[in-house]
Order: sequence, then C-alpha cells, then structure tokens
Amino acid sequence: MAALLSLYQNQFLIFVLILTRISGLVMTAPVLGLRTAPMQVRAILAVALAILVTPFHWQTLANTPASTLELAWMLSHEILLGLSLGLCVHILFTGLQFTGQIMGQLSGMSLADVFDPAHDGSVPILSELMDRVTLAVFVIIGGHRELMQVLLDTFRWMPPGNTAFGPSLVDALTQVTSNSLALGVRAAAPAMVSLLLANLLLGLINRTMPQLNIIAVGFGLNVMILMVVTAASLSAIAWLFQDAAWETIDTMRDAFETLAP
Repeated sequence: MAALLSLYQNQFLIFVLILTRISGLVMTAPVLGLRTAPMQVRAILAVALAILVTPFHWQTLANTPASTLELAWMLSHEILLGLSLGLCVHILFTGLQFTGQIMGQLSGMSLADVFDPAHDGSVPILSELMDRVTLAVFVIIGGHRELMQVLLDTFRWMPPGNTAFGPSLVDALTQVTSNSLALGVRAAAPAMVSLLLANLLLGLINRTMPQLNIIAVGFGLNVMILMVVTAASLSAIAWLFQDAAWETIDTMRDAFETLAP
C-alpha cells in the first residue's frame, strides 16, 4: 500500500489541489453553491468535477510540500482562487438584492419580510423577487457554464500548486463591487422616481384635504405604483443584469490571465 501511494503521490496531490480550487467556487457561486442544497450534494458535486478535471492535468508536476504547513499554504491559495471567482458573481447578485431593499423601504413593503434559508434570516420580499429573477437570468444566459469555463482556464494559466495573487485581482474585485452598487441603483431608479413623485402628490393632497387619512391612502397607492413600475421595468432589470454579468466574468477572466506566470 505504501509503495502504491508513493508511486501515485504526485497524482494524488494534483487531485487534492484541483478539488480544493473547485470547492472554493462551489461554495460561493450563486448556482453551484446554493445554501438550500444539502452540504452532501455540494460535496459530491465538487468531487465529481475534480474527478473529471484531474485526468487533463495528470502529467503536471506539482511541488511536493516539505511539511504540513507548506501543504496548508498551497491549499489556502487554491481555495482562495476559487472563492474569489465565485465571490465576484455573488457580489453582483447582492446589487440586485440592494435594489429590492431600496424599493421596499420607499414603498413600505419592507414590513413584508420572508425567511430566506440561503441567508438564514428574514429578507425583504422584493429582494427575494430580485434574487430569483437574477438567478433565472444567470442560468438562461449560461453564466454558470461561463464560470466553469473561467475556472478551467485558470488551470491552464496557473497549474495546480502554482497559484499566484496580485494587485490586478484586488482591482477586479473592487471594480465588481462598484459595478454591483451602480447596478442596484440603476435598477431601482424607476421605482425611486415614481415613489418620490407619488409622495409629493400625496403631500399636496394632504395640504388641501387635511381630513383625509393620508397614511392609509398613501400605503395603498405606493404599493400599487410599485407593483406597476416593477412589472414594467423587470425586463429592463434583467437586461441590465445580463450585461453586468458578462462584464463581471470578463473582468475576472482578465485578472486571472494577468496573474499567469
């Protein structure tokens, strides 16, 4: 057994490094790493992907670690690479969840929170709606396949055990975060403007008819306007997210390619 392990020591190390990098993506990617999926399912998915990828790098010679500390250092680099790739798309999804929070706060719909097992807590119902829409758009445009393609390309640019990090990756994550915030504000802009005009109109009505229960009327009017504007702008939001998703993936691909030795 010891002789067999010694014979395939390099191949086993390659498999472990590849599995670690893939696990980082599976844990954080919006489609692959859904928290609603059982941990066993995600673990099986990561192992299955590693088994499929490893034969393509069977002849790669990895630097054999001299100690457990050095092995842990190599594994930490591998998992951080996968985490950064999945985290960039997760940040983009957060921008649309921010849209739902803005719309809920302005309309009063923030009172209707729902429990989301993915966040292990209550979230605004509009944030949940935006999350489901963006997830559907991401799957339809093939974003999950593109993520896997970028991950496979990283093995070509940075073979297992030769992972590198640099300022370009930090700049890419900063740019993705900025784009995510801009996307959230742009997606919420129609509802923000409509609700602002509705509140100004209600203020004028309250000045002319003080006896009117403006709170009861205003809540119903805001909800009705929000539903109409959301239904009218949902396709535009999906289009904005599609463009932002491709830009985010391309940004991370360029950052990883820059880090290639």
